[in-house]
Amino acid sequence: MSIGCVLFGASHLSNATSLPLLTRHMSFPPLLKNSPAYRLLVIVLLVLAVVATACGADSGAEVVASGSSVSTPVPTVTAVVSPEPTVSQIPDVQASSTPDGEIPIVAELTERAMVHLRELSEGLPPRISGTDGELAAAGYVADQLRAFGYDIQFQEFTARSRPHNGNLLHVLSPIPRPVRANIFDGSGEGDASGPVVSVGLAREGDLPDFSLDGMVALVERGQIPFTEKARNVFQAGASGMVVFNNVSEIFDGTLGDNFELTFDRPAVTISGINGRALLAELEVGPVNVSLRVVTDERPSRNVVATRQTTRSGPVVIIGGHVDAVPDSPGANDNASGTATFLVLAEELAKADLPFELRVIGFGSEELGLLGSAAYVASLDEVEQARITGMINYDALGSGSLEIGGNFELASRGLDIADEIGVPAVLGFEPSGAASDHVSFRDAGIPAIFFFGSDFSLIHTPLDTIAAMDPEMMGMAAFITLNGLLDGLGTE
Repeated sequence: MSIGCVLFGASHLSNATSLPLLTRHMSFPPLLKNSPAYRLLVIVLLVLAVVATACGADSGAEVVASGSSVSTPVPTVTAVVSPEPTVSQIPDVQASSTPDGEIPIVAELTERAMVHLRELSEGLPPRISGTDGELAAAGYVADQLRAFGYDIQFQEFTARSRPHNGNLLHVLSPIPRPVRANIFDGSGEGDASGPVVSVGLAREGDLPDFSLDGMVALVERGQIPFTEKARNVFQAGASGMVVFNNVSEIFDGTLGDNFELTFDRPAVTISGINGRALLAELEVGPVNVSLRVVTDERPSRNVVATRQTTRSGPVVIIGGHVDAVPDSPGANDNASGTATFLVLAEELAKADLPFELRVIGFGSEELGLLGSAAYVASLDEVEQARITGMINYDALGSGSLEIGGNFELASRGLDIADEIGVPAVLGFEPSGAASDHVSFRDAGIPAIFFFGSDFSLIHTPLDTIAAMDPEMMGMAAFITLNGLLDGLGTE
């Protein structure tokens, strides 16, 4: 069987005689199977099948065929716990393909995901990569998975945080404040603190007669290449270089196309507005700054939960990253994905799965997919070969629901979505963006990616629950459940 059929099996039954298959796929605990809602559903299906047979019509077969996509019989849910945001019904669902019970299942999955979403984005400390907040989020995920019955392991690793643009320059006096700076391509690293000295355009004739040792050179953009400016000020002893623009905005720069020169000290750019403000302060008196461009090493961890049914059979992985960027609540990116895989883990803990299920909360994704890269690197060839598929959930909160990654698997996921009446489209990663499924894809492991199409508010303070469409979490979970419950990992 192809890997697409392995990951997403057929979810519809063809006629009334398939009723035993329907009840087989509803393989959940007795608590649910003994509930009034479950017994009522089975009775209704049996009655409709008998009526269809007696009347020579096939309407009962239609109901059974559609009903087979209900993977978890639950009571009807008509409202979510919190009125903000409201969980609306799925748009554009055709009644003929969506019998009673399917939409409430999506709403119920969404409602449960919202509990995790609120705790992750509002209850816990900020989940910044490689901080105590990220470790707290990993602890929350581990506690939930342990309560569902999974075996938990923590995979510790060191997250190397590469320097990136931001508040790298801080004015210490006379008026303390952060200053946004962009790092020159080809810049060295270092922690430069000291007085600022203005050197104009940093031509040889612009430099002072005294040594610049221990000083940070403030340089105006223009006339000579940045490489020459850097060479001049560093040879004069400057511990760092700050180049301000000749217009108001900040800019990006490079210290030579071939990087034939190696600079071991930091060099950054700032806006023209900030540069002129520093010049104005220098006319009044001394200005002291701290310029820090340093790769940090921080502790981070993955949460690896296992539900094992065989020691040598196939492995399926679901997961997403638990961390967020600074100054953002990270509701969409990626409390939404974490909440989704937690709800899925709870549901799949009840099912009779023919494979080993691993649920992984990855650390430090925002620093460059570090957690998933560390996990994949820890696998030998035999372990990698056992993994038949990886499903990643990230930024499930805004726009349209998209499924990307491995084309065959994504296409099968879209077929499942179409069969159960959930709107989803084929997705493609935007330029410059990536998520944890990429680490598996690069190792040759088939992987897909559930995400929302609108990234406009991620990595900003506006990435809040109020800005989300939370139903997307339930929709992604519902599609996954309908595919996972039909033969994943078997041949």
